[in-house]
Amino acid sequence: MAQPSLSQQIKKLELHLGRELFDRHAHGATLTEAGHALLPRARRILVEVHEATTNLQRELETGQGPLAVGAIPTMAPFLLPPALGRFVRDFPRCELTVREDLTGRLVAALLDYELDCAVVSTPIDSNLIELEVLGSERLLLTTSLDYRLPTSGELTLQVLRQEPTIVLHEMHCLGQQIRDFCSTHQTQQRILCRSTQLATVQELVTLGLGISILPEMAAKADRENARRYLPIQPGEPTREIAVAWRRYRSRSKLAQGLVARLKEDLQSGLHRLAPAS
Repeated sequence: MAQPSLSQQIKKLELHLGRELFDRHAHGATLTEAGHALLPRARRILVEVHEATTNLQRELETGQGPLAVGAIPTMAPFLLPPALGRFVRDFPRCELTVREDLTGRLVAALLDYELDCAVVSTPIDSNLIELEVLGSERLLLTTSLDYRLPTSGELTLQVLRQEPTIVLHEMHCLGQQIRDFCSTHQTQQRILCRSTQLATVQELVTLGLGISILPEMAAKADRENARRYLPIQPGEPTREIAVAWRRYRSRSKLAQGLVARLKEDLQSGLHRLAPAS
């Protein structure tokens, strides 16, 4: 700090304390009684500032600190666990919080700085949110094991007009995406039941109450062997997988580390999804 500036700061401190810290004379300045009393405290403050700066840098470099991640319910249980497992091993000192919620609430949490990032599906209607597309996945027709396939062996949207369907509620973006897809292709579903839970949809399909359309990652995670997941041709429906960030907010090393592992999973075929182009 330049001498005039330092002198000004000392005078401000003296004014704030109501005590002179230096006796100023022709040969320089010497500490007053108040100055001597303040000196050890000032030294401790300087040491603490230095340590805080050093520790902060170390924490940033080693990945120590909090990370709050959000994800929509139709992706969180399928996409996050493998990436989070490796992430926690690589960043054991991270204080991780995972929030599973609907898209609108995740966006609100991002805007309120409650979340660092969120795994969502496009589109997102907010100019304060920046999207990083990681990949896409197919949406598959889901049936019970005893469902009779068409004699042609090809499943088209026509089957949705003929069979009762169990659909995910439109409160989920996936439910709205499926509804929009059917509307675009002028396909009227015979809706038997709407459910807010993907697992409930799967179980109702297993009972043979109807068919449904579910994401491929749910099919890959299904270990019950109680349902079939089949592609719809032509015009196969898909959805995009993206990470949402609050625009203009810096991205921590921890957040970037998690996203990198999600990308690795998609690109390595762990979820057998199509990577972003």
